[in-house]
Amino acid sequence: MEEIKQYQICEEHNSLAYKVDGVLRLIPNQHMETININSHGFRGPDFSEEKELDVYRIFLVGGSTVFGSGLPDDTTISSFLQKKINNFDTGLKIEILNAGITSAYSYTEKYMIENHLIKFQPDLIIIYSGGNDSHNRFGTEYNVPAISSDVTKTSSSFFEIVKKIIYDVDYRTPFFVQASYNLMLNNFPVSEGSKNQVEELWTTRMAEVCKTNNDIGVKTMIFVQPMLGSGNKQLSASEKIEFEKAIQQNRMADTLEIINKISGSLDKLEDICDKTSDFTMIFDNIDQPIFYDWIHTNSLGNKIIAEEIYEVLINHI
Repeated sequence: MEEIKQYQICEEHNSLAYKVDGVLRLIPNQHMETININSHGFRGPDFSEEKELDVYRIFLVGGSTVFGSGLPDDTTISSFLQKKINNFDTGLKIEILNAGITSAYSYTEKYMIENHLIKFQPDLIIIYSGGNDSHNRFGTEYNVPAISSDVTKTSSSFFEIVKKIIYDVDYRTPFFVQASYNLMLNNFPVSEGSKNQVEELWTTRMAEVCKTNNDIGVKTMIFVQPMLGSGNKQLSASEKIEFEKAIQQNRMADTLEIINKISGSLDKLEDICDKTSDFTMIFDNIDQPIFYDWIHTNSLGNKIIAEEIYEVLINHI
């Protein structure tokens, strides 16, 4: 990609406007050259709230990896998946809708599904998750990490201030909040009990989503996402640099341990959710550059992820 295009994507990504509506959400109708936020506050083309009879509606839920941070609209996971499924004759019009939000984790994903997505009458919800829980180690409250009681108190106060800023100020982007939080978090060790708590909370929330959706006739699939170092991928030169950077920040070892715990918990969800899959080793046979930081993937990575989801999805449909 040309460097000028990279700068444009970064500039437009950092200028996105957010609001707090129970959780952090994108303000609707933001139209830029590389990023389009539709009238419902989701990335991608507009769609009607009321679903037509011949439409099979699928929401892809997750964090910035689902949103497609660092990439234009046509190279997100949902975009690749839509193109792929358009070539398969199912007799239905299948909509793949991008409900990714930067920094989303299991609590906000669950909240988004239960309070915002259900009104759009989805037939299937795909949750692509695990990375932000394991890396940022969120606990039971909105943006509060599960580390220790003292740290939780500090972080809780910190995020109460942040929420007040977002509510009371014409505040455009939360990225400085995430950076400040990450710096604070790096200074604290993570106990084994906290790692287990993150896994238990993630699993409980996913189970609750699946049970609730089952009751109203909505199918649910859970995919645990890959990250740099989660499998046996042969790292490219740029990926090695990013991996060393993450290790030096004293976070990656704990992050990888937690994501492995999360992927190991999928067997607890098999009888509750319609489908579960571990994608943490999805790039093991790929030697080309995929990750441009510790978790975000380039267009090739998103295409591979979309193809793997497609194989699961088309069998289900």
